[in-house]
Amino acid sequence: MNVPNGKWKRYAVRGLTVLLILTVCLAVLQWFIIKELFGFGADMVKDALIRQAPEGVDRDDIETTFDRVKTAGMQLPFSFLTGKISLRKIQAVGRYAIEANNDQVWDADEINTLLRMMNASVGVKGDTE
Repeated sequence: MNVPNGKWKRYAVRGLTVLLILTVCLAVLQWFIIKELFGFGADMVKDALIRQAPEGVDRDDIETTFDRVKTAGMQLPFSFLTGKISLRKIQAVGRYAIEANNDQVWDADEINTLLRMMNASVGVKGDTE
């Protein structure tokens, strides 16, 4: 009776070990995919804002702000754990961007407010680091 029980446990341990390894591999793969999608999305929004930016918005500020956010986003989850990025504030930025762009047109105040909110989400106060 001990022999069948011992084999069953051995097979169960091997199966669970393989499942654990597959789970870790999938988690790492998801992490890289999320980072790439975050970078791709940040670049798309940055390019769109630069093209649509009216007078009164410095295009260099748009590039600098998005580069800061992209850098912090590419360091996830470590930037979140160390407090370099606030995901709650990033979520608020997204909500504001959707509301501000309801009419499909950005004005200078909306873009400048969006940039200030994005800078605050990565810990930048004011115009300088």
